[in-house]
Amino acid sequence: MTFLVGVLLTPVAQGALTLGHATPGNVFFNTETVRVPVTCTGDRIEWTVTDFFGIVQRQGSVTPVGGAAVILPPAGRLGYFDLRVVEKQGGAVSDEKRTRFAVLRPIDVATMGGSPFGAQTHGAQGGSLAVYGLLARAGIAHFRDEHYWSATETAPSTYQYPARFTEFMAAAAAVKMRPLLTLNWAHPDYDYEAGMFTAPHSDAGRTGYANYGAEVVRNYPEVAAVEVWNEYNADTFITGPATLARPAYYKSMLERTFGRVKAVRPDVKVVAGGTVPIAHGFLRDLFEQGAMPFLDVVSVHPYRTVPDAVDVEIAELRALIKRHNGGVEKPIWASEFSREVNSEAEQGEAATYLAQIVPLMLSQRVERMYFYVGSDDYAFPYRGLIASENDPAGAFTPHPVYVAYANVIRQLYGCTFQSRFPGTASSTYALRFDRGSTRINVMWAATPVSVTIRTSSSLLVTDMMGQSRKVWPVNGVVTLTLTRNPQYVQGAVTSVADSANRLLADSVSGYGAAQGGYGWSYGSAWIDAGGVYDPTRFTPMRWDYSDGNAVCWLLGQWHFISVEQMHPSSSWAVRRWTSPVAATVTLSGRVARGSHGDGVNVAIQVDGRVVYSRYLAPDQAEDYEVKNVVIAAGSRVDFTVNEAGESSYDSTHFTARVTRQ
Repeated sequence: MTFLVGVLLTPVAQGALTLGHATPGNVFFNTETVRVPVTCTGDRIEWTVTDFFGIVQRQGSVTPVGGAAVILPPAGRLGYFDLRVVEKQGGAVSDEKRTRFAVLRPIDVATMGGSPFGAQTHGAQGGSLAVYGLLARAGIAHFRDEHYWSATETAPSTYQYPARFTEFMAAAAAVKMRPLLTLNWAHPDYDYEAGMFTAPHSDAGRTGYANYGAEVVRNYPEVAAVEVWNEYNADTFITGPATLARPAYYKSMLERTFGRVKAVRPDVKVVAGGTVPIAHGFLRDLFEQGAMPFLDVVSVHPYRTVPDAVDVEIAELRALIKRHNGGVEKPIWASEFSREVNSEAEQGEAATYLAQIVPLMLSQRVERMYFYVGSDDYAFPYRGLIASENDPAGAFTPHPVYVAYANVIRQLYGCTFQSRFPGTASSTYALRFDRGSTRINVMWAATPVSVTIRTSSSLLVTDMMGQSRKVWPVNGVVTLTLTRNPQYVQGAVTSVADSANRLLADSVSGYGAAQGGYGWSYGSAWIDAGGVYDPTRFTPMRWDYSDGNAVCWLLGQWHFISVEQMHPSSSWAVRRWTSPVAATVTLSGRVARGSHGDGVNVAIQVDGRVVYSRYLAPDQAEDYEVKNVVIAAGSRVDFTVNEAGESSYDSTHFTARVTRQ
């Protein structure tokens, strides 16, 4: 996938080219005329429209009249587009500018109260009110924001609602978006000895916090849910004595808040947890403290570098809730989720990430999810769904992830997950959703692969940006090429197969909660210092909770294997793949170390024979590829990490693919 962003423009003579907006943020419905007004001093305007996939869709030119012109890009095509505009004078380039626009199918969030799709906004931090209308255009029916305790309770039991709060609430209400308010942070009159993130730890502090929550829901009848604190399990937003026993203090605060909020508004949902990441260990300890009766929803922030295995971790959370709630589930909300984005060049990856993680979360019945964040800001200048007000490409113009989210919503709103199609490699995803009698199948693959789809009728195939085409079966079969960019296949699909897939194994997509799943096993091996690796010493790890964080494979607290990370102790960490076939293969992936520590030794052994080995110092990384590796049916391919001296800071990124040559 080619994504054209951050294009370096040839230096040109200074002109006066200005690109305007015919509609806020250049977000159009396909029932509207796509137009971009231009002012300039030149005598000719040339323009090029490129789509998300790097394909030039249209080029054209226009002659300005009175220093103004209107660019009319191609009508009817849906998606994200990059518009490059060149001003010329007498045949010479005098200026160049770039902007973005999106074309979407119309949608009405006023009718979507039961939608799972939301976004985090920063209205309480002074964010622009224009954001809410653009989020609603995407089909985002819910927003998450804050009403700070210290700004709301101006003196003990005296409450006010500053204009910056009431204004963003009104702006969201005007476009029919529904709020989730996070109750935070500390208050100078209650337990404030450690500053603005001091969590309430005395009876008076808990009472003050609970009263503040009750007053917020009393003042805003449109508020149907409040979240108790944010990321309490981590170190970012909590200080003070409560950090010494977080589950106990959180449970006490939650219980008091639940009682006061319900006394005022029994209909309001109390959302608890807000952990980063999913943090099964903290939630287990919280539930064991007796918190379950005092919450309606469990919230988590499933931040991760890859979407894969988020469904595995949420499935474990569902089981944990049932164990502590008499076998009955409670709703799970992802009150924050997104991919870290640190440059404009990464924004295409953010779109692909979102289009994958949303159906995976829906497959585990995540009831509500809030993308972080609605628009770029000073703290996250590239991470928003839309640009900031001061973006060089235009105020509030859409990023690719905005369009990807808009199309996920249009495809999967109102759908219920049914199953994942069997019969494919772990790296080929084919998820079935139903909306009444309509079937929507979401498909993608870790590497490009041709799949055979059995169906008795034509299929409507829609790409990640919303563009559709119809395909017809030949002898009951449709052949489709899958890439990392999900496609939505509407129709009665009975099976999906990827028998031609050369990717035999993928450690990321194949990661799971069962030893042997997709051929992968997780364990350790005790090898004497300086000794030769012996595959017969492989000892399986257990699936368990790691120091309050997400569940993973463990031998000890600091000896684990997770979806991408491996941490040895005095014993080696071993991720093993057992081959079901005889083949000549290429082994590839990435190894990387963080800062600190004395480095690690990484290696790959095939039936005990070393085929790749290197010392990895702190802050070192390498993309490896080992070709012409001969394996037999039953061969054990071990990806190992062992300490170089001692194991402090030895968590190591180690991913692996086995590809048939």
